Amino acid sequence: MFLDGLELLLSPMGLLWLIVGLLLGFVVGVLPGLSTSNTAALLLPFSVVLPTEQGLILIMSIYAGSAFAGSVPAILVNVPGEAGSAVTALDGYQMAKQGKAGVAIGIARTASTLGGVVSGSLVLLVIAPLGSLALRFGAREMFIVVLLGIVVVSTLVGKDLVKGLLSGVAGLVLATVGGSPLSGQSRFTFGNLQLLDGIQFVPALIGLFAISEMLLLIGSAKPAGSSKGPAGESSLRKDLRDAITGTKVTFRHSGSVAQATGVGIILGIIPGIGTGVSNFISYGIAKRASKHPEKFGTGIPQGVIASEACDNAVGAATLVPTLALGVPGSATMAVVLAQFYIQGIQPGPKVLVDHGPQAMAAVLAVIAASILILPIGIIATAPLVQITRIPVKILVPVVIVLALTASVSYRGSLFDLGVAIAFGLIGYLMRLHGYPVIPLILGLILGPLLEEHLSRALKLANGHLLYFFSSPTAIVLWSILLAVVAYLVVSSIRQRRRLTPDASLSADADAEAMR
Repeated sequence: MFLDGLELLLSPMGLLWLIVGLLLGFVVGVLPGLSTSNTAALLLPFSVVLPTEQGLILIMSIYAGSAFAGSVPAILVNVPGEAGSAVTALDGYQMAKQGKAGVAIGIARTASTLGGVVSGSLVLLVIAPLGSLALRFGAREMFIVVLLGIVVVSTLVGKDLVKGLLSGVAGLVLATVGGSPLSGQSRFTFGNLQLLDGIQFVPALIGLFAISEMLLLIGSAKPAGSSKGPAGESSLRKDLRDAITGTKVTFRHSGSVAQATGVGIILGIIPGIGTGVSNFISYGIAKRASKHPEKFGTGIPQGVIASEACDNAVGAATLVPTLALGVPGSATMAVVLAQFYIQGIQPGPKVLVDHGPQAMAAVLAVIAASILILPIGIIATAPLVQITRIPVKILVPVVIVLALTASVSYRGSLFDLGVAIAFGLIGYLMRLHGYPVIPLILGLILGPLLEEHLSRALKLANGHLLYFFSSPTAIVLWSILLAVVAYLVVSSIRQRRRLTPDASLSADADAEAMR
């Protein structure tokens, strides 16, 4: 499987999409507001015409490239290109003000490479055992896995547990629109023939990610070039010298690299954490473990390493739940699931059995892209700085036009244009009120699978519900699901107990003030 995946990656077209994706990732990373998931969603209709492995290579190389490139504007002008790069700016921008901008970028480049390569290599090691485990999954096990994935992602993504669950349930409800897989009878179509096939998740995904993000950016973001900082124009020779210095500095702090990579791998395997949260956790752990925590935030290499090594490690590790369970580890992995789905491949454990080479090619693409960050990043750094100066008033309309064009090109239907706009407004309102959009799109994608596996398991059960508990694998999965639910209940009770005394104290204080 490894050799077959390597052959797919090293084919002429595989290498072409690897380079194209990496360069696109660089551009995406330096533009605030244009995240990796947005770009992957925009490219999803185009990737339909590509073989599965080439589409996956394209998306994963974008992921790796943007994870590094977000650090460039964060270091040079204190404007993070990606959510995780906000942590890089804490020390990277301070180094830039000290005249060490090139060294800081060199550290970020090397740390990104090491984090991606180590994490990707670990994923390679665990794919084969996961493929063997997948052979034990039947209809009942797949039903539990899909249910577990929706519950976990809905509760871990976002700050409010209830809002996450409501978003996931809304996705499941929307997934019932169209013809029933059992009887063929139409449901919730309201006489509209366009809805007989259900809500197409590609235009919905484009609307929820790209359009809603642009609507938020209109009112909240400053022009990308409004911030000024250390000059980014430098000669290739100086860039090369600084890159070598940055590499040496990174290897002198190999312990910091190992620690940040380990944190990124662990947190990346947990669905829904994301690089933004993971990088802050990695930075906090590095600060606590340091002998001089007071130096963090003043411009030290360990701060940049803690963020950037973790960033790329998370990107590779998110493939574990995505490939093994069909549960997206991040917003971009939700697009990867959609890529499998539109190619006629059911997401989940069976992917590793039936389409192992394609899955292996995706993992190898992360490793290869992480390696290529070193040489290509040196050449591309200076031009990337100029991209950060594109104003929002130009960026937003261009992205919206691209999003609407992509939604129409998917099936050539103007109805999909309306779907993208509708879900763009829905996503905008959800984000304004703190509702995460990932559970909604996950419910929309996995809803049909949940219904299919449930109906198939019920037929096999022949009316005996004990069938759902009659295999060791099913018992383990039910135990995990119950443990997750119990943890959520206990966490909710503890949170209420913490808030209740505060509320009572506040009431007593108000009463005393009235007296």
